[in-house]
Amino acid sequence: MSLKSASTDILMQLANVIGQLTDQDYARPLPVLSGNTIGKHVRHILEFYELLVDSAQTAQRGIALLNYDRRQRDLRLEVDTDEALRRIGTLDRAIHHLDLNHPLHLEADLSAAGVPGAETIQIPSTFARELLYNIEHAIHHMALIQVAVRSDFTTLVLPAHFGVAYSTVQHQSH
Repeated sequence: MSLKSASTDILMQLANVIGQLTDQDYARPLPVLSGNTIGKHVRHILEFYELLVDSAQTAQRGIALLNYDRRQRDLRLEVDTDEALRRIGTLDRAIHHLDLNHPLHLEADLSAAGVPGAETIQIPSTFARELLYNIEHAIHHMALIQVAVRSDFTTLVLPAHFGVAYSTVQHQSH
């Protein structure tokens, strides 16, 4: 499986679950998620993907810059399942147009004191490495969503291996 097809697989699993939820259930604070919602986890996943895709536009002027701390935190993604599904489709199409070999600089702010830019670092990466990170990041949050679904939405049907890392699936199949 290629990185792009693995990303499609993960995004389609997520879309499958979102498509089974009402907006009310999607945005409902859940004790098992410490009062957070499935929608907040989905927003978080999609905004990381969007930052990666958007950074490709800066790549046309040289090396792309990617900073996951600069999320927009679009609250529509937390409460509107149709918007989340629309954005998943847009992201999936955009990912298939990425040049995964193109280099980029990953920027992060390591300041614990909350002074933006005080301890900003840049490290070299590629779109392939960051797409892999986004897949693994999504799986991690999907594992939390899986816990919420099994606890509060027992009639929902989860895709096989939803929220389970590929390495874990391989290990469990032996």
